[in-house]
Amino acid sequence: MKRFPFKAIIQAILASVVVSIYFVVVAKLDHKDVPLLSIILHPNMVRGLLYGFFLFLSHGYLSKWVADKYPNSKDFGKKMVVFYGISFILTIFVVFLVNAFLSGLFIPTGSKDFLQRFNHFINQQRVAYYFQLTIISWFISMLFFGFYFYKRFKDYQIKESEQEKQQITAQFESLKNQLDPHFLFNSLNVLNGLIEEDPKKASLFTTDLSRIYRYVLEHKDKSLVSLQDELRFSKAYLNLLGLRFEAGIQIDLHISEDESSGFILPLSLQLLIENVVKHNVISLKSPLILKIYRKNDYLYVENNLQKKKVLNSNSGIGLKNIQERYALLSDQPVYIQESADLFAVGLPIIAKTVA
Repeated sequence: MKRFPFKAIIQAILASVVVSIYFVVVAKLDHKDVPLLSIILHPNMVRGLLYGFFLFLSHGYLSKWVADKYPNSKDFGKKMVVFYGISFILTIFVVFLVNAFLSGLFIPTGSKDFLQRFNHFINQQRVAYYFQLTIISWFISMLFFGFYFYKRFKDYQIKESEQEKQQITAQFESLKNQLDPHFLFNSLNVLNGLIEEDPKKASLFTTDLSRIYRYVLEHKDKSLVSLQDELRFSKAYLNLLGLRFEAGIQIDLHISEDESSGFILPLSLQLLIENVVKHNVISLKSPLILKIYRKNDYLYVENNLQKKKVLNSNSGIGLKNIQERYALLSDQPVYIQESADLFAVGLPIIAKTVA
């Protein structure tokens, strides 16, 4: 339940008093012979107080609504156009209602019915008077709400700057994970063994390894890459794993051409595959079963769970890094599921790339 807006009402009262004092001073300067008390108690001052109160209160809520509707700092111009456009209509509406109330339009008097009273009231209104009050309202709004808009504008600039810093930091951490020296060390060991045992496989292994590092260098600075490119790269990485672990790992990757549309974070699929290998036992007796598939707008990496007893201190950093990077680019969360014998991670597939 929302609390009654006492603070907004107090601010509106103070604003209307300040504006009224200004008009009292102006009236006194123009009519020096008129007693000050007569000016203060004049019906127009009551009318001015009501104008000031309701206009300040309504414009306060309008400014907050516009600021929330257009939160980005680049929308500052659009924000001003919408605010002053609605302010024009709002000022006329408030002035009309106050004038109608003070004229007794809503109070039955004599033999006149409401339609007669309304026609009489309309005939008394002057377009120039409404236009003049609208200009005054705009000027006062610039004084009272200009600072509010400017502060929100600077706050969003700072927020965008912080997000940019977080993205740079996340990309740097991701790059360190992608170029894991342990992966390179293990790959070179496997390559060394294959050179003696099977030169043909060693040649294929070297080709796939070079493709992997070429892909890393080409895509490390991108925010998103096409799912098709990431899958093509990951197949080279999976080939290395197949040569390294042979029958100890069973890979199930079936994504059709029609399912390869969309974009994901660069090297995020490779990082998930690397985590599976890093944290699970792989052996001929207990093969690691790795499945990669698409379901709706998510790309899933799923494996049977057979955790290693000893994990390194960096456990969970890679997955956390992916979550942080996705949070900067998409409202869709990274899906994580773990049971006694299954672990799965779902990466959101973004429909189109971002600048």
